[in-house]
Amino acid sequence: MDSVVNDLEQLKLSALHKLQIINSSYISKSEHVPESTEKEIKLRPPKAIKNIDPALEPKSVNEIENVITKLEIERHQDIKSRIRARISIFEDFTKLQESNTKQQWLRIQQNFERENQQKENSIFLAMQEFDQNSSNSHAKLAQYYQNLRLRRQMQEQELKMREQQKQMMHNCIDKIKKHQQDFNEAYEQVILLLKQCNDEVKNKLVEQYKLLKAFHNNFEKIITKCRTQGVSEEDEKQASQTLNQVQALGIKMKEIVEEAVKKNEEAKIPTETEVVPDLPTTEPPVKPVPVPNQSDLPKVQTSVSSITRYISLSNLKMYTDIMEFFNKHTDSFKNLLEDASQKQFRFDCKKAINLPVNSLSGVNSEHILDKFNRLKALLNGQDVAVGNDKINASKHPQGVPFCMDLLAKKFVLQGDLMVSSNPDSAFCYASVMSSLWNEFPTFGQLLLAHFYKSCPYLVPYCIPREVGESDEEFYSRLGYQYKDGQIENQDKFLKRMTGIMRLYAAMMIVKPKKDHKSNPHKIHHGWRWFSSVMKLEPQVDITATMLHTFLETVGFEMEAKYGLSFRKLIMVLVDKFLPSCREKCTGGATTRLELLLTNYFKSEKFEKPNGYLDYRYW
Repeated sequence: MDSVVNDLEQLKLSALHKLQIINSSYISKSEHVPESTEKEIKLRPPKAIKNIDPALEPKSVNEIENVITKLEIERHQDIKSRIRARISIFEDFTKLQESNTKQQWLRIQQNFERENQQKENSIFLAMQEFDQNSSNSHAKLAQYYQNLRLRRQMQEQELKMREQQKQMMHNCIDKIKKHQQDFNEAYEQVILLLKQCNDEVKNKLVEQYKLLKAFHNNFEKIITKCRTQGVSEEDEKQASQTLNQVQALGIKMKEIVEEAVKKNEEAKIPTETEVVPDLPTTEPPVKPVPVPNQSDLPKVQTSVSSITRYISLSNLKMYTDIMEFFNKHTDSFKNLLEDASQKQFRFDCKKAINLPVNSLSGVNSEHILDKFNRLKALLNGQDVAVGNDKINASKHPQGVPFCMDLLAKKFVLQGDLMVSSNPDSAFCYASVMSSLWNEFPTFGQLLLAHFYKSCPYLVPYCIPREVGESDEEFYSRLGYQYKDGQIENQDKFLKRMTGIMRLYAAMMIVKPKKDHKSNPHKIHHGWRWFSSVMKLEPQVDITATMLHTFLETVGFEMEAKYGLSFRKLIMVLVDKFLPSCREKCTGGATTRLELLLTNYFKSEKFEKPNGYLDYRYW
């Protein structure tokens, strides 16, 4: 385009130059033209018109104008032709560019379509592979669920079979227990019969006595199998057969004795003057010994040998000291209890204690700390918010001692009601109890007093029956509860004592509040209790139950603390004390203790109890 414009400019200049030359050659003579100019014009004819045909040289102004017009027309035509040529060049170039662009776009489009096709093919192949993998996965998953279903069915069948075997074993054990009771009665009758016989008759019964011992050994093997390996219907049949044999043997021995009596009608058959009476299952087989009341125990000097059968002298002193302290403390708020006008105040104090203690749990450390701060503030004589009311124990001169005793009693009651059903909660309660004991030593002494009142076996103290004492009075002192004149069931009693013992034992090993240095009732009290129990005569069910709960709760800590000495004491328990427990206790309590000891000897350790926190939790 620039070349065309340049050509047009040159053409225009050439035409103007020619026009100037022509005008200069034919200037009117009337006009004044310098000579030099005329000569110069004549001497220098214009170059631009050298190609003009001489025949066409203009001779007048009109001709010149015509020439100019023609030239202008030619120039325009030439310019148009050149412009058309240039435009044609542009159009050809544009067409070429469009053609190249179309071809390039076509190539790009073809490449794009080819790439899309390749991608579609790869996606299709991937989808096919995914479908194949999914199909395989579904097949594997279906096979897995099928196998899982089969395993569950097998497990359910196995569990069902085990449950049936367990139920069958329990049924067999129940039947064996019934056979055992009948066997013991028959055996005791035979032994009593032998005791009433003279030497001559006994000599006739030597063979029968050997058979009786053999039957007894057979039955003991069955009982041992019940405790360790489990039993079957064959064992139950064998127990029933042994029972029948003993009963038949007893009848036969009785016939022999009667026959001997007939032969020696005139001779007296010497008999033992004393026959052991049948004892109730809940009463320890100890002859009544006159023992003073608890308040008079420190004054007793003449019956020390009798008292040591039920409690050691050191434990007796500790027990009497604590009970004397308890009596003095309860006397200090006696007026408050008897004042009818302070009924609302007593009710408010009970509410301020019951609400935090009843809601206490180990949900988190902040919860425990809140309940501790509430109880601490109450015992410090500070205001405590209970609902919309504020309660202050110091409003009455005897209010704080009253609340301290009430709180100690409430905590011990939690062992009876809560810990017996939820053993894990023992450490939550024990942690707060130990922390309050650190803050208020009087509270700790009251705790021990209420523990010993609720469960004298924690001393340990095997309370004997006093002369002239009624059943209700005696068993109430042992810890039994009466309702409508009826004593509570033995299983319920043992469950309550288990909760109290677990709470008491947990208090020995629990970690108190973070800012308290130590536990006020340490593990050496556990050693004192355990060793003291070994020196006393086992009591029916309760001794084995308390030993089981104690070892289950603090056995691991006792072993860590005393090591070999503790293991020696365990061996004394197994070798010397446990056989006495078997004689005095029913199957369940002793069996649980034996199972715990069996697991201990297998693993060589006692497991930590559930709920135990081996660090300062709050």
